[in-house]
Amino acid sequence: MCSRSVLLVVLLALAAGCETTPLRTKAADQRKDHFPNIQLYTQDGEAVRFYDDLVRDRIVLVYFMFTTCQGICPATTANMVRVQDLLGDRFGEDIFFIGVTLTPETDTPAVLKAYADQYGTKPGWTFVTGDKDEIEMLRRKTGVYDPDPVVDADLYSHAGLVTFGNESTGRWSALPGTMRADQITTAMLRRTRPIAQSRP
Repeated sequence: MCSRSVLLVVLLALAAGCETTPLRTKAADQRKDHFPNIQLYTQDGEAVRFYDDLVRDRIVLVYFMFTTCQGICPATTANMVRVQDLLGDRFGEDIFFIGVTLTPETDTPAVLKAYADQYGTKPGWTFVTGDKDEIEMLRRKTGVYDPDPVVDADLYSHAGLVTFGNESTGRWSALPGTMRADQITTAMLRRTRPIAQSRP
């Protein structure tokens, strides 16, 4: 299970790297600098850049997982399938999911493809692998780490959080991945609306 300290770190990291003011050139540059533009490989073997190809100008949900994980990872992925279905036609059109493996040394594109097929994920859900050190940098840059190095060394402590937001507005949040699917969907849609529409 994810510790509360990991969730707090995520929220602080997102707040530090993103703005909630209307889009400005300076704000856009800051957001671009916040997200590492590392090269990754999708479950289809396609080379992509994290920021340029997967995040920029998109509403995205990002979570860390690994295919041999037992317990929290399967539960989170299965729950995200329910969220995917609740999003309806918006999924794959203007809302996208990104699953980042924490064990790229074993989770090859082919392994990730089999994992995606196992869960019945739809177009718009990308699983990625890459260089282990760069993925570790991405994990830390997105705030998915525990201040306690002993806890942080446990991969399971990072695999149960989902981070979601609207890159173009800089509005981000994070929730436990096993939270009720309808609650995650509602929170995601509310958090990622244009700022002018987010007020009651």
